Amino acid sequence: MAAMQRGLARLLPHDCPAGPTAVLALLKHHGEMRMNRLAELLGVDMSVASRHVTHVAERGWVERKPDPTDRRSRLLRLTGEGEQVLRMISRRYVDTLSTALSGWPDEEVGLLVSLLARMQADVGRRLPAD
Repeated sequence: MAAMQRGLARLLPHDCPAGPTAVLALLKHHGEMRMNRLAELLGVDMSVASRHVTHVAERGWVERKPDPTDRRSRLLRLTGEGEQVLRMISRRYVDTLSTALSGWPDEEVGLLVSLLARMQADVGRRLPAD
């Protein structure tokens, strides 16, 4: 799995490595959020999350705005440019996987999807609860 992850990481743009890509993906999936929630979802320390957010904010992919419920806090929001970057990364992943699996019979692709879903569920049940 690690070898595949490293291989897919080579598809990422040079200015958007895995950590910042995860920030964009989480904001797309969960919507705007505070930094502490993002760090929790990433499973990293606040300082690491902050570095990733700074990276994507400097490129205009994420916006920081005051939290209306707590003016001392900031809400992070994916921008249109950030969504474009995610779409481009997704296209690269889909194209690569489609090409890699193009010679596989449909039944084997279905079996792969089924087994990966089973593995994800089994691993999820064995991880410590947050």
